[in-house]
Amino acid sequence: MDKYPNYITQEQQEEYERVLLDQMDSKEKAEFNSKLYGDPELRKQYEEFKELFYAIEEEGLRNSMETFHNSLKEDSSRTAGTKNKFYWYRIAASIAILISSVIWFFNKQSPNEKLFQSYYSVDPGLPTVMGTNDNYDFYEAMVDYKQRNYDVAINKWERLLLTNQDSDTLNYFLGSAYLAKGNTNKAIDFFKNTLNSEVSVFSKEAHYYLALVHLKNNNTVEAVKHLKMAADEKSGELLKKIQE
Repeated sequence: MDKYPNYITQEQQEEYERVLLDQMDSKEKAEFNSKLYGDPELRKQYEEFKELFYAIEEEGLRNSMETFHNSLKEDSSRTAGTKNKFYWYRIAASIAILISSVIWFFNKQSPNEKLFQSYYSVDPGLPTVMGTNDNYDFYEAMVDYKQRNYDVAINKWERLLLTNQDSDTLNYFLGSAYLAKGNTNKAIDFFKNTLNSEVSVFSKEAHYYLALVHLKNNNTVEAVKHLKMAADEKSGELLKKIQE
């Protein structure tokens, strides 16, 4: 096992995001603050996550504003009368097309595919605090992964894997990146490699994603097997849905 100490589970990241987005009630917030006060390591992890969260949020806002300003420039080249006449028609037509596409997409899906879409989300990855560890190349690829540059991240991680084939961390995130790209066959291979480690910190996550991949491929028997091995709340919920 090559445990990366900065790993934050998806549940923890969701909890941190709820705090930062002010989505907790007063009781939950008090309980969270109490946990932070009593656990210096948790407090450090939260602070690192908060720093990364705000950095990503700032970058996202900057990109959104740039897109918004470009759209204003484009509209300014038209006359005010034409803009007022057609602007809302364009928006209404776009919304109608989007709604129709969503309805068509979900109607054509099998029950297993619908469950996959409902329960799948890309693993959020590890905090990318670089410069203070010996894994700079790994975390550099993690930045690409978080920015959805999956091909770039895969290329970098596969090079690292050449000299560290037993790494459960590399295998797990290669599986995650391939699944995010829609390559289920490659994802299955790497998630299975993750589970080859006798003690992997990613075993529950690997079982969960393997279950989702098999569900997407309509292999319900394998999906159920891996959900039972994941044995967490979310897996149990999905298992009930499959067996209904």
